[in-house]
Formats: sequence, C-alpha cells, structure tokens
Amino acid sequence: MSSVKKELLLKHKVIEDVFNYQDFDSEIADVYACFENSFQELFEDYASLFNIKDYCFYIKSNDTCNAFASKREGYNIIGITNGYPILLKRKFDKEYFKNILLAGIINEKPLFEAYCDLEEDTDFDYSKFILDCSIKFTFNHEFEHILQLNSDLYNRDNYLLHENLEMTGFDIKKHVWEFDADRMASFEVLKYVFSVYKKLKAKNDEKLKCLLFVGCASMIITKSLFYFGVINQLEPKYSINKKDFYIKENSHPHPLVRCLNIIEYYFDNITEDFPRLKIEFQELLDNTIAIIKLYFDSLIPNQDIASHFLSDLEMYLDDINQYNQELYDFAIQDESIRNLLLFRNISFG
Repeated sequence: MSSVKKELLLKHKVIEDVFNYQDFDSEIADVYACFENSFQELFEDYASLFNIKDYCFYIKSNDTCNAFASKREGYNIIGITNGYPILLKRKFDKEYFKNILLAGIINEKPLFEAYCDLEEDTDFDYSKFILDCSIKFTFNHEFEHILQLNSDLYNRDNYLLHENLEMTGFDIKKHVWEFDADRMASFEVLKYVFSVYKKLKAKNDEKLKCLLFVGCASMIITKSLFYFGVINQLEPKYSINKKDFYIKENSHPHPLVRCLNIIEYYFDNITEDFPRLKIEFQELLDNTIAIIKLYFDSLIPNQDIASHFLSDLEMYLDDINQYNQELYDFAIQDESIRNLLLFRNISFG
C-alpha cells in the first residue's frame, strides 16, 4: 500500500485548496469525517486490488457538489468538494425515504412483502443504504478514471476529470471515458448490493430483488439531482432547472444518456450473475421509477419529477440508444478501456 498524505502533496503544490473541517461544529465535522473515511477506505481497498501506487484522497474547498479524479506529477488523486458531503447528505435525509416501501405496491405480494420486511428490519435502513450506494457509485466512477489514466497509451499527467457537467468542451473520448466509468461504477454498486444482502439475517430472492431495485434507484436519483439542477441547492424549497437534451456537446454525455447506460449495464450484470431471479428489464425500470417518484414527491412535493424523467426518456429514447451504441463501439476501440476490460475478463467485441 502506498497512500500519500495530502499534507505532503499540499506542501509540494501537487494539490491545492485542501478543506479543513476540524474547527466546525461537531455535527457538521462528523458528516465530513464520515464521508472522508468512506472514500479513504474505498481508495485503499481498490488501490490494493488494482495495484495503484502513490494515491491520495482529499476534500477540496468548493461549495458546489463535485467529485474528481486526476493524475498529477505521477500521483493518483481522487477528491470531493466540501459541498459534496453536506449537499448530498441533506438530499438523502431519512425523511425523504419514509414512504419508499410503497414502491412495492406495483409488484406481486411476495415482493411487496420484501419491501415491508426490509423496512421493519432493525439492522437495515433504506436511507443509509441509498446514500451508501450513491457514495459507492461516485467513488467507483472516479476510480475508473484513475484506472483509465494509468492504462492510457499517452500516460496523461496533469489531467483532471470531474463530475460536474460543463456546457463546453465536447470531446468524444471524454464522453467515452464517462460512459465506461458509469458502467464500471454500476457494476461495483451491484456487488455492494449483494454484500448487503448476504449480511441480512433473513434472506430470500424477493429481498435480493428489492435491494437490487433500490440500488439502481440510488444511482438514478443521484444523476437526476444533477439533471434537474437540484443538487447544488442548499435549502428547501428546491426548484427545477432541467438540462436541455443534447448528444455530441459539452464535457459529459447528457444525464439521460448516462442514466440509460447505467440501468442497461446494471441489468445486463443482474441477468448474468443472478439468472434465477428472472428479472425483466421492464420490472427493473418500473421499480426504479416508482422509487424515484416516491423520493422526489417527498423532496419537491409541487413537481412531478418522475413523470418528467420518464417522458423525457421516452421522447429521446431512439437518440439515446443510438448514441450509447456509438459510445460503446468507440469504447472498445479505446486502448485504455480495452486494457481494463481484458484485465477484468469482461468479454466485448
């Protein structure tokens, strides 16, 4: 293990604007400490697994919600802004998930009962699980960028990739790297969901299906908070500022393009890893949308965000499918991504 202390990198100006939360109120400081520990532990585990040397995590001074990855002067760096923990924690407050078990109503009785059983399980908490899935997704998205940078033919140093959409700077390679990072992150969330399931005292296939649906919803809620311009708003009442649809523009693929990519790859891995569950794509989508609706109806009661999301998805579905296929075709020609797929024994072609 070769973790590098952020103080050393700050001293040598490899990183800057390191956020210090030590003098904050204890409640706020605890939030920052919790997020920092989560990211540091994940970085240690994955760096060891993928033999990544000279790595560092830090929180950067910036009030917006953002996460980033970079390789600078040979150091592998993942960071979040100081806005990320507070803004995300408030959006994933327990009160917004108190009705989540109602998503089970659209299903047959055994699956509905699984939603209820998880709600009643004192060792399980929907809001914590959804927040943890979101954190796992964000970290693994950024870690995939670290792997891309280390596998890239041109060994890009001083290269920064971050999560906030910029309305400039289209580059098909950047879109492809985001496409790949979302897919790998969704797979890691799937693995995390199963790890949570294994720890349940009472297990059955319906509970596993429920957790899989909620895990998917967590990722789509996270992306939707950006899509509808809600994430960086600190206090209710929240307002909507939706991103206009586009294809080959801007720094990242459109959030809807990313959402469908995430759901489809997540579903592909469910069907491969858990064929006995016989989950249909429509079932995954229906439950994901139901959870999204319950969440956003609670977060922003005067707006039907789930209906906006679904109607937008239907309106642009052909364009999204076509562009995601183009990104996939480009991705398997990208040397860094091909190297990573081969390393993971993932078939492609």
